[in-house]
Amino acid sequence: MQQIRLWEITSDQKLAEIPVDPISLEERLEDWLASDIDVLDANLLVIGRQVETDFRGKIDLLCLDGLGNTVVIELKKERTPRDVTAQALEYASWVKNLTSERLIEIADRYFESSDALEVKFLEKFREELPSELNQDHRSLIVAEETDQSTRRIVRYLSEMSVRINVATVRHFKGADGREMLAQVYLIEPEVAEERARAASKRKGVTLPSLQAEADGNGIGEMFRRVREGTQGVLLARPYPGRVFYVVQLADGGQRTVLIVWSELPEEGGGMSFRIHATRFNEFRSVSKAQLLEWLPERTYGADVTGWSGSSAAEKASAEGLGGTFQSVEEVETFLAGLRTLRES
Repeated sequence: MQQIRLWEITSDQKLAEIPVDPISLEERLEDWLASDIDVLDANLLVIGRQVETDFRGKIDLLCLDGLGNTVVIELKKERTPRDVTAQALEYASWVKNLTSERLIEIADRYFESSDALEVKFLEKFREELPSELNQDHRSLIVAEETDQSTRRIVRYLSEMSVRINVATVRHFKGADGREMLAQVYLIEPEVAEERARAASKRKGVTLPSLQAEADGNGIGEMFRRVREGTQGVLLARPYPGRVFYVVQLADGGQRTVLIVWSELPEEGGGMSFRIHATRFNEFRSVSKAQLLEWLPERTYGADVTGWSGSSAAEKASAEGLGGTFQSVEEVETFLAGLRTLRES
């Protein structure tokens, strides 16, 4: 069983453990998550609650992530852990076939307004709503506790590239009556994401296929130069519609520092980018000011607080940069800066 414990530092600088409060958490948790899903993941937007499926079951919460992919969230409630795992997989089998139009209808009912999803998505992610939603999907089970058998099953499914995870949430109540929530994932989100990227390669999403897509969008040369110019500094990881560039850590972990993707010609064209400036500084000793010298003048501040693998401290201080390369010359200026890292 995953244990979550909290302590407070008293006025005399001693530690006092805050006890778990086993009140009806699950009856209140859905309300809390619907009002602030960031408790689980800052990269989620709730678009439906108690969403009725075609086989009469109801999904507790249905979300979109920042790429427009669907996330099924199921609370354990009074079901056994095995039952809720099976239920989450059944719902995922239904959600994977939802069209963009159907998802927009679900969101319109939830927000009680037509066309609300585009506004909510832009407010949440500082990105336009993708034209094609639900290119991928995953499931998240939320429970106060899970048994060893369930944890073993979920780990096995994850290792087999089924996108499912468990978040254990505990409720605490201090002596002064203050209430607190804490959560921990069974599988670290970054590990789950890396497995998903590996699976995407098997599904045909590869660097060559993304290169072909970039060629079709008129930015093939820019895309190719970034792929080649980042070698020795960053590792490329393909994902539907975009490439994640990561740094490899000494402990075997990885952190995404750069994402690039094609903009359609009718939307202005070029190769868009997002950069996690805080991570660039931490892992490659490149300041935000230095990055701005390498990037186009049109570069702007971008929200990266919800990027996978971010600690609470990093989320609080994370700075990002975003923009679009419009020419090979702009790409080369950026790559010239990266080459100084490879040569140092």
